[in-house]
Order: sequence, then C-alpha cells, then structure tokens
Amino acid sequence: MVKEAVEISGLGDRLRDRVKSYSKGMNRRLLVARALMIKPKLAILDEPTSGLDVVHAYYVRRIIREYVEKHGVTVLLSSHNMLEVDFLCDRVALINEGKIAGEGSPSELKSKYNVPNLEEAFMEATRRA
Repeated sequence: MVKEAVEISGLGDRLRDRVKSYSKGMNRRLLVARALMIKPKLAILDEPTSGLDVVHAYYVRRIIREYVEKHGVTVLLSSHNMLEVDFLCDRVALINEGKIAGEGSPSELKSKYNVPNLEEAFMEATRRA
C-alpha cells in the first residue's frame, strides 16, 4: 500500500520529510493518496482541489481520474468547482439549499439547460427550482 501511496501522491523523496513542511498542494496530494491507496469500492472526496494553485489542482484531478479508470473505484465528489465536476464526474447532482435542482451526466445537464458549461447549468437549474 505504501508503494501505491507514493505513486499516487507523486511526492517521491519528499515523503520522508515532515508533513509540517509540506505546502497545501503537497498535503492535498497526500490526503488523496491516503484515501485511494487502499483501493476502496467508494471514496468520498470533499473539495479535493480547494485552495490549490492551477498546477496542483490539475495534478490532483488527473490522479483521481486515472485512478478511477485504472482501479474501478467509485468516487463521490463534492465540489463547487464546476470545471472539476465536468472533468471528473459521469453523473452529477446539482444541489442548492439542500435540494437536488438537477441531475444527469454533465453533457445531459448542459443540453437540458442549453448552456455551454456546468456553472451555467447550475444557475439555470436553481433559477427554475
């Protein structure tokens, strides 16, 4: 499992450093690796790229997607980042004030609301709800 975590995190030799010395991006990569290294049937990830710079966010999203494809892990993702949701999710529930305002695949939602992206789909779904 440790070898798996090293591969997922991409931290290499830095894994031997104290976690206190890690950047926010490194910490996030470590947390994602910790969640995925045991190959769970279901991994629940809450805002996995929150507060990360573009480079670290890209890396974390890519790792999640590749890991799901390679190991068949189901990920339940909570995120306000619609780019992230569109990239990572096969099925989406747009939730507003605790209620589902719309659900479907990203392409179904964009088509249903006749919009170019999920952020606008969310806005339309919540306007109509």
